[in-house]
Amino acid sequence: MARIHLSPNLAHAVEFEDVRLQMPRTRRRKGGGRGDRLRRLARETSKVRQDVFSGLSLAVEPGEAVAVIARDRRADTVEFLRLAAGTLIPDHGHVHRRDTVVPILRRAGLLNAKLTVRQNIFVIGILLGMSPEEINERLDWIVETAGLTKALDGYARACPPELRRRIVWTVSMATHARAFATQGSLIVGDESFRETGWAHVEGLKAEGVTFLVAGQNARVMERFCTRAVVIGDGAIVLDGTVAEALALVGRGTLQDDDEETIDDGADVLDADRDEWRAD
Repeated sequence: MARIHLSPNLAHAVEFEDVRLQMPRTRRRKGGGRGDRLRRLARETSKVRQDVFSGLSLAVEPGEAVAVIARDRRADTVEFLRLAAGTLIPDHGHVHRRDTVVPILRRAGLLNAKLTVRQNIFVIGILLGMSPEEINERLDWIVETAGLTKALDGYARACPPELRRRIVWTVSMATHARAFATQGSLIVGDESFRETGWAHVEGLKAEGVTFLVAGQNARVMERFCTRAVVIGDGAIVLDGTVAEALALVGRGTLQDDDEETIDDGADVLDADRDEWRAD
């Protein structure tokens, strides 16, 4: 992430300038003939390139907390966040960043079970752009916040999933970034840890840190986000308030339990959604 080009003099935190993107998709074979039915039974697929974004332009101001909402299941909020973070390069146009956009990692599977917790902290921290010296400086905060005093030098395979989630979330926060992007749960952990997490991210927002938040439930968006964009058909179909976005897409289209349960789905560094299946 340290190699991503930044524009320190940019007025906006993140700016999408006429961004166009195509991604390879996997489709099931179609047709009613015997050969086509056999191909489907054999799970034979074909690769196609599909337009994801066409002429996307958007500016996010420093200190904004922007809810990124999909109008339907075809909308690509993951790709939007990956473009913002720089882990995906557009085919046309540019994405400008004033500061590094750090993904809030949530996946317990990111930890290597054969390494100690301490070693995993360094691996994830370096992945997110921190130097070993910076990780050492912030290690005490990571250990205290995530509750790792007894587990720090034990192997990660002994950590329960809940503790693993706290580790990767806390290391993400320890980057001291000025912009974050998350797909899925903004806050992880049990009730007591969620209280700590909320206090931390709300404090960051008050300090002018920028957040791009996708995949949240309506309660989280209403509590945390100051603006909402709805993505559909490769474009921004609404840029307004959270209330306006929820009125457009409907509250029922959003998850209801992000605060209570942890989704180990794809995060913004993953390319898991580069392939999808359509009947």
